[in-house]
Amino acid sequence: MSKAPMPMYGSPGSRVAETPAPPGDRSSADASGKLRSRWGAVLFLGLLLTAGNVAWMNSSEVTWDRGFATTLSLHYNVVFTLVLVLMVNGLVARRRPALALRRAELLLLFLMGTMGTGTAYYAEFLIGVLPYPYYHANTDTRFVESLIPNLSKLLTVSDPDAVRDFYMGNAVLLRWSALRAWAVPFFLWGLVVAAAGWIGICLSTLIYAQVRYQERLPFPLIQVPLTITEERVPFYRSPLFWFGFAIAGGIVIINELHMINPTIPEMRVKWRYVRLTGLERPWSSLSPIVFSLNPLLIGLQFAMPLDLLWSVFFFYWMGKFNAVLLDFLMGEQRYTATREVGPLAAEQAVGALLALVIFSFWTMRGRWRDAWVKYQHFMPLRRAAAGAIVGAAVMVAVLCLARMPFFLAVLFVLIFVAVMYSLARIRAQYGPPSAGLLMSAPGPVVYNLFGRDMIGVPGLGSLSLTHWMGREFCPSAMPAALEGFALMERRCPPGIIITAMFLGIVAGYVTSFLTILTIAYHHGMKTGKVAGVEAYIGWEAFALFSRRLSEAVSGPHWDSLAATGYGAGLTLLLQSLRTRFVGFPLHPVGYAIGNTWMSSSLWSTAFITWVIKSFVLRYGGLRGFYAVAPFFWGLLLGEFIIGSIVSLAGTLSGTPTYVFWPY
Repeated sequence: MSKAPMPMYGSPGSRVAETPAPPGDRSSADASGKLRSRWGAVLFLGLLLTAGNVAWMNSSEVTWDRGFATTLSLHYNVVFTLVLVLMVNGLVARRRPALALRRAELLLLFLMGTMGTGTAYYAEFLIGVLPYPYYHANTDTRFVESLIPNLSKLLTVSDPDAVRDFYMGNAVLLRWSALRAWAVPFFLWGLVVAAAGWIGICLSTLIYAQVRYQERLPFPLIQVPLTITEERVPFYRSPLFWFGFAIAGGIVIINELHMINPTIPEMRVKWRYVRLTGLERPWSSLSPIVFSLNPLLIGLQFAMPLDLLWSVFFFYWMGKFNAVLLDFLMGEQRYTATREVGPLAAEQAVGALLALVIFSFWTMRGRWRDAWVKYQHFMPLRRAAAGAIVGAAVMVAVLCLARMPFFLAVLFVLIFVAVMYSLARIRAQYGPPSAGLLMSAPGPVVYNLFGRDMIGVPGLGSLSLTHWMGREFCPSAMPAALEGFALMERRCPPGIIITAMFLGIVAGYVTSFLTILTIAYHHGMKTGKVAGVEAYIGWEAFALFSRRLSEAVSGPHWDSLAATGYGAGLTLLLQSLRTRFVGFPLHPVGYAIGNTWMSSSLWSTAFITWVIKSFVLRYGGLRGFYAVAPFFWGLLLGEFIIGSIVSLAGTLSGTPTYVFWPY
């Protein structure tokens, strides 16, 4: 057995950064104190920048229903902030070099912003759910008779004045009578958010050595902040980079000018819906076709493997033709705005992600102990395991307080953690532009598994109340935490890394809550002055309650369970075929992504990127690939940076502007 790598300063488990100064060594003690003070200042700056990022994103998303940086694996607002800080830092370095931020400190700011921005998306979903049933009690008799009596007053906002002010606005938030109505739900659900984030951090600690050194996962997305902060060979030196930057940034500028003056032609690269008219059943189930041509997607996907690119394209269309088959066998299949991938596709995606968890544990059986013993870690393994268990216990306790049956709460948390774990591995291995589920787990899984009668009316209410937790998995903490360890390893003390992650989560939650409530109390979520995202999320959550309460099927939903099992089985089959046959063209991760709602944006650019990358590798090899890579960096950063400038200008001025993502 080879020896473990020697500890380096700030590496996981390294004692160098934490070794106390010898007695009487005042210079060492002073240096250690200054270092701690510097890290403290960086963490404080990170809190400020994270709060600013979250307020910016919430303002754009809640006010105009635009932006949604959190649906991307790489949050463009955080990348833009990193570039902006880097520019300011360059000016500081010329005048006061001692005050300039080092590379590790810049990366720590990026990590905090990433954790906070993701968490803010959860808060957006949560706030819309809390007052909804009380405002609409008179519009649905089932709310008064069945729902409201079974909701916990501690976890909802039932105060009539607070509910009215939230939806009608023209009220003052910063007064005790207003804040009191939100304080207890804010704290209790905050425990769930913090616990979920802490579980992600602890599990990332437990598996990091395994995935980084045993499996050698590449963590492609961390190359973006690493390249931006590279001092030896700045990324902006390549002419190809500026060519790609000009194309992507130029598209943003042209489309912003089109918004100002509609006579200027538009260059549509965002989501587009094409309805196929004239088709008869079952072929009419192919409509609509949704696609995107965003340069940023091409820039990100250029780093993905060819077989994965092809698989995303292939399985998106496989889902379309599955809809045709289901139309032929079961009747007309209708699409909704959030399920463009077709019927039963989301259930297949859940099965695929759960199967990937099973396969990863099976292939690594017997090697975990070697990884835990041989390599060093960001925190003691027993402490990490205990932290994950305590976090899960906190989540289960609050879910039980929400009137969810204990067995259901335990299963809910297990599925939540399993999906989060699977997505973390996918991002660490392949770095897709977006990988998340929409209204697929864990609530829908446990409902399909047990049905209405076994769950009961209080349980159905708790599933709607926790709808925000599984509406999307894009903001889950574990993928960002696992990437954060890879980004910061050997760059700063492990305790600082973990503290930065957790502070980012807390800052994101608190800032998002206050920002959204400020917007609501000023404009009102039902007045038409804002997009009404929060009102829609609330309707979405409790429409599920009404539908489930009146469904003819009172037991398990065997069609959905069969689709989940089919997705798991096909994933395991694809994985085994790839193990046995070198060069097998279909990838199980592509199948999982191809059945999520974001595949409607990814399939078209995945195909374009597959064609370009195949040509480059065939005729230029790896040398050609690295030669043209700056162009794709330019496509990514051009849309990110110019688009962020336009978005931020609109947010600060209160004027709707062109937002390049997602629609």
